[in-house]
Amino acid sequence: MRYTIYHCKDGIRQTGVKFRLLRGRARDGRLAARRPDLWPREAAWGLRGPGVPAAPLALFGSLTVSPETSAQSRAGAPSLSPVFPTQNGKVAIVTGGTKGIGYQTVKHLARLGMHVIIAGNSESDGQEAVRKIKEETLTGKVEFLYCDLASMKSIRQFVQQFRAKNCPLHVLVNNAGVMLVPERKTEDGFEEHFGLNYLGHFLLTNLLLDTLKRSGTHRHNARIITVSSATHYVGKLHLNDLQSRCSYSPHGAYAQSKLALVLFTYRLQHLLTANGSHVTANVVDPGVVNTELYKHVFWVVKVVKWMTAWLFFKTPEEGASTTIYAAVSPEVEGAGGCYLYNEERTKSADVAYDEELQRMLWTESCRMVGISDEANRLL
Repeated sequence: MRYTIYHCKDGIRQTGVKFRLLRGRARDGRLAARRPDLWPREAAWGLRGPGVPAAPLALFGSLTVSPETSAQSRAGAPSLSPVFPTQNGKVAIVTGGTKGIGYQTVKHLARLGMHVIIAGNSESDGQEAVRKIKEETLTGKVEFLYCDLASMKSIRQFVQQFRAKNCPLHVLVNNAGVMLVPERKTEDGFEEHFGLNYLGHFLLTNLLLDTLKRSGTHRHNARIITVSSATHYVGKLHLNDLQSRCSYSPHGAYAQSKLALVLFTYRLQHLLTANGSHVTANVVDPGVVNTELYKHVFWVVKVVKWMTAWLFFKTPEEGASTTIYAAVSPEVEGAGGCYLYNEERTKSADVAYDEELQRMLWTESCRMVGISDEANRLL
């Protein structure tokens, strides 16, 4: 069941009013609204969807739909999507942007006017995603560049290709990942969860930092958004065995990689602040989302997921909402080192705030990927 809300006044776009669905969906037709004090009296909103009661419409004035919003609807406008400012002239990179949460992130950023570059390891999937997004958003500001995050060489080649474009970078979304894969190594010999989910994004971010720093301004910081998971709460970081050589568990390896991403984000923000950079780094928890990440779970789990996904799992579009919020919302302008869930700042695992552990992981990560320690460059 989908509900679409259309704004009819440009003034609404500037207020930052956002609408939320209770439990993430409009299953019972109820709406929850934030900041009603910001509603202009002349605002006119249109709500469409089965089962919407007529009474709430009186709260919003007359029911009208502008030609602009009609075009947005034809272009695949999201259900009750937050109203964010346009992002014309800005550039974003989204890893893993061909499917699932990443695909929805790319689509929504492109709809806002961003030039979005999808970084992925499948040329065919990448070109298909570009084609679909261009059709759905009626924009040509989407492209694909090959990047295999399981290969340090491929990451460096991707960064070279991007730099050759001589364009700024305002948003980097570290979204790609694998989950519960059997024990195997990346091209560089790293355990796959740790190597792809964490080290790949660690290297990519560091190689793009100079461009991000040049692109950020005092009024509009460049933003780094890293997608973690609630699994990090049960994760343990084994600094003496980051490759899980002693005892491999898919669940343990996945949780460790997601905890590493949170530690990395907090340490990165500390260094950015110390350097006076106009760049912020935040970490996002998308929730439990119905994506292809579950393809490696046991068949019994797959059956249960198939039977209950409609009730307990978010759609990829819903899962992408907090990532998009972190990437463009004025509410988080200048704010870094935050753990975001359902578009709210919340507390991550206690161990993630261990500054000594953050520092040790950062130093070891620099050694593993072969780059100098950013902390040493700042001293």
